[in-house]
Amino acid sequence: MRLPIIQQLCLNFSCSCVIVRDVSIYDILIVKVCHMSLEEIRENNIRLVTNNALNCFIKKGINKTTLSEIAAASGLTERSIYRYYSSKEDLIIASTFCYWERVKAHIYKELEQKAFDTLTGIEQISIILKSYSDMLFVDPEGIRFSLDAEVALYQVGKNSHVINRPPERFERYTGPLSIAIRKGLADGTVSPNANIKQLYYNAYDSILGMMQRLTVGVPSVNELDACTRLHAMCDMFTREFATGNV
Repeated sequence: MRLPIIQQLCLNFSCSCVIVRDVSIYDILIVKVCHMSLEEIRENNIRLVTNNALNCFIKKGINKTTLSEIAAASGLTERSIYRYYSSKEDLIIASTFCYWERVKAHIYKELEQKAFDTLTGIEQISIILKSYSDMLFVDPEGIRFSLDAEVALYQVGKNSHVINRPPERFERYTGPLSIAIRKGLADGTVSPNANIKQLYYNAYDSILGMMQRLTVGVPSVNELDACTRLHAMCDMFTREFATGNV
């Protein structure tokens, strides 16, 4: 049943964000608020829904989070969520990309505090890997979410839709580690004889795997110091990248 158009709109002016709620596909709606186009409003809503979904998934777990809860957190109705995502699985995929963007932001923040541009390529690699591994202590719930998302998407055959960020595809050379590798090859601190592509993926995947394992309470969690283990793994991969002793 169609509601009157006045009941179908919810305009939220906080942070210049406008939320369009439950607009019928039979209505032509022109919104001119804060000089935003309808497409800009839609993009803002998608970002809002995705971020709130990620927060809900991290807080409650993927299986226990409902679309109605995500809608409520976003100031929308469940019907509105389906305007942007056709299924919960598609929203999980979007949330996963959103999470990895947060991880990259943390890594770049760490790099900015260490006069990163003045460092050699191999020094940058060491910092990047350790900053990545420190996500276990900065955001353990987020690391657990990354594991839950992989399992949930695998169960519905959509795990191949997610390309972890990190690592981005090696050939793109846009992620922090691949940029550091290129600098190391140029300044001579990264060995040109190393299997760079394999090391790139092995480093990220191995560190992520250990972090995820440490979030589920395996026996070794209490036997050894987690930070020491992770940083030792980072040092191992750094040595494999390097031309000499580091």
